[in-house]
Parts: sequence; structure tokens; C-alpha cells
Amino acid sequence: MNFFKQIAGLKAPGTFKLAITLTETGSLVVSAMFTAACGDKAASRIIPLTLSGTAEELDEAFFAQITQPARQVAGLLSNMEGHLKSVAEAKAASRMEQDKKAAAKTAAPIGDTDHEMPDAKAERKRAYEQAMKTIAELKAACKYHEGLALLPSEAEHPDKAAELRKLRAELETGREQLNKIRLF
Repeated sequence: MNFFKQIAGLKAPGTFKLAITLTETGSLVVSAMFTAACGDKAASRIIPLTLSGTAEELDEAFFAQITQPARQVAGLLSNMEGHLKSVAEAKAASRMEQDKKAAAKTAAPIGDTDHEMPDAKAERKRAYEQAMKTIAELKAACKYHEGLALLPSEAEHPDKAAELRKLRAELETGREQLNKIRLF
């Protein structure tokens, strides 16, 4: 009996879900599904691999039949997750660059440091709203660590300090819960 050694040998981190049905004729129908954490909704379109045969046939051919598909799905989900991360990083980098450019353009003239130009306020508000939208999407996808990385600072938005503290606490709690789940 080396079933679990063979599962480990697939080297595809994720979750294997197996459903085994014994038919009236004595044959078995095995539905095998590999899943991994992925924020892309397209991942849910992958259907289980279904194999059927006698117990002896499945003992001989089960792993030969699921190895390649499981590795393909693992690679696909990993690429999808990597793509989503790169998009989030690009948005953050772009927003940071936009903020830097906006700050340079809207620097107050000498002698007028008491008033911020209206365009700078509008740009900061837009950047804040975009960050909050992106964080909400990351939170919904259980990407708490990435959401925390994009969270605007309370110093930059003192009028939103309470909201930012609450969101930070929610993201940290979610990250901790997700880390506990991943331990098992």
C-alpha cells in the first residue's frame, strides 16, 4: 500500500478531492479533483477527472492516469495566481509612481505652504479610493498579506484613520486565520 507516497510524489501542492462510488456491477467510479488557492474565478471551471474500472484496474492505472492532469492543473493554477499577483503589484507600482508624479507637480509654490492645490486633493482621493477597491478585491480573494501591503497610511489620510485601523485589523485577522488553516 503506497497510495499516500504516490500522492506526495506528485509534488503538486494543493488539495486532492476524491469521490469513490461502488456501482451495482461491482466496478468503481473515481472522481478526482485537484485544487489550489487561486483568486481567479476561471479556476472553478475545471471539472474533476473521472475514472472507472474494477478495483484491480484502478490499482494498476490510477496514478498513471492522474499524474499528468494533476501537474497540469497545479501549473495552471500557479500561473493564474502568479498573474494575479503581478497585476496587483503593477497596480501598486503604478499608483506609487502616480502619487510621486502628482506630488512633484502639485508642490506648493514658495510662500504658499498652507493650502494644498485642489488637483492634488482630487488625485489623493482617487488614489485612496482605488487602493481601497483593490484591497477589497484582495480581501475577497483571501489575499490578506497583499491587501496589507497596499493599505494607505493613516498619516497620509488622517481623516480616514479609524476606517484604516479597522480594515488593517480585519486583514490581519484574516491573514492569521488563513495561516492557521494552511498548517493542516
